[in-house]
Amino acid sequence: MKYVLIALLALLVSCDSEELVTAVDQEEFKDMAQTWHHMYMEGGANLEEILSGLDENIDMWENGKVWTYGELVKFGEHLPEKAVLETYNDQKLLQRDLGYDFVSQTYISSITGDTMRETSSRLWQVKDGQWKIVHMNNLIKREVP
Repeated sequence: MKYVLIALLALLVSCDSEELVTAVDQEEFKDMAQTWHHMYMEGGANLEEILSGLDENIDMWENGKVWTYGELVKFGEHLPEKAVLETYNDQKLLQRDLGYDFVSQTYISSITGDTMRETSSRLWQVKDGQWKIVHMNNLIKREVP
């Protein structure tokens, strides 16, 4: 009986270990998400790279408006470059194929010159072997001095 329990425990651990998130997995996810965000901050000049990180069925909310992938494609070339002043970010790999990305930053608006705060939360999922944002929520507002 003792050996059966040991064998069962070993089987459970070995099956579970395939889904464990390693430190390397976590670091790779963090680097990927931060690289994508950096391209996003550089604006429409990186449109192809930005769109490659978005799932075509993305659920995106920004300041209460729902955006479709098609609308993002049309607007993308007008995405302004943002002069970032300060950034806080946190990336967490929830499973090997599912991650959460949170970014809050202040930047100077190239359009109005105002200091803006943009807070974004994103769910990333591996689709066809590539990380894609499947849900994104953005809140952008002018910072009051």
